[in-house]
Amino acid sequence: MQNKYLYRIYRLRRLILTSLIALFVPWAIGWQLFGPSALLESPGASVGVAVICTSIILSLVLVYPRVWWETVTTAFVFGLGLMFLPVIEAIPELAPTANRGAVTAWLIFGVVFGNIFLWLGLNWLPGTLINVPLGLREWKSRIRYDMPADRAFQVLKTTPDSFDGKYKTGPVGNDGLFTVSSIINTINPDTWGPESEELLYKCKIEQEGENSQVISSYYTIEGEARVDVERLNVRAAGQGAICETCTVKSRRNIYEDLGFWLQDYGADHKYSRLERSEGRPSVALVDLPYITPLVGLARFFEQFNENPPGAQR
Repeated sequence: MQNKYLYRIYRLRRLILTSLIALFVPWAIGWQLFGPSALLESPGASVGVAVICTSIILSLVLVYPRVWWETVTTAFVFGLGLMFLPVIEAIPELAPTANRGAVTAWLIFGVVFGNIFLWLGLNWLPGTLINVPLGLREWKSRIRYDMPADRAFQVLKTTPDSFDGKYKTGPVGNDGLFTVSSIINTINPDTWGPESEELLYKCKIEQEGENSQVISSYYTIEGEARVDVERLNVRAAGQGAICETCTVKSRRNIYEDLGFWLQDYGADHKYSRLERSEGRPSVALVDLPYITPLVGLARFFEQFNENPPGAQR
């Protein structure tokens, strides 16, 4: 699937569906609780607003495919706004006739900026959710690829003392461990621009069969040692291969677990490696620069700051 936009829509199908649920469920609840909005009473107006909101969500998915939380929160804020629209419309009717114009103007101002600050507030939540020890115990992913199973296994398995252009592994030590170095796309905390960063961890092959492999990965996060165990299995499916991984996480994290599932991250990661092995330009999300709407806003407002982050003093 070489069309990058079709690939993004397919790989992020769960994110799109979740965002649409976050949009339309609150709207439907508001319709039941407060009745239809006067502004959206006609079917044409309701359909038009639904199309506009859906288009915004799809635009976020296509422009910022590496992030998911901002897309979901945008849909949720739209859904809340549509949910309480009938209530908002009724507020000016409570004011004296002479003041209804001013009340309406201030109400529009409050709703617009209230939704903006609500969106910004929701986007601070990941810092809290990342410390919630809930979520999936296992990360499972599956991809079907047009390549013989034995060759796909050779591409995806972890091999000591090798380099595939992105992943570099060292020789096996006396303890069976070897170093893995990979390049990941991230954000520079000083300039807010996208950059590449080297990620290092230790790995050990626990078991390997004809088309299967079990490895343990050893790494630390904020001084805490962690060990993940991953099983790779590749089997033939006609002329192609079905590649599956199951990773047992040593520590659960509800934010990362949701992101892994919504972005179909495991399948995207395997697709990237398989595409690069054939010399094709990858359209995988993991190979894209890491840009977000929040970073875009930060860089926009940075131009008005006389002493922006990262400036030399």
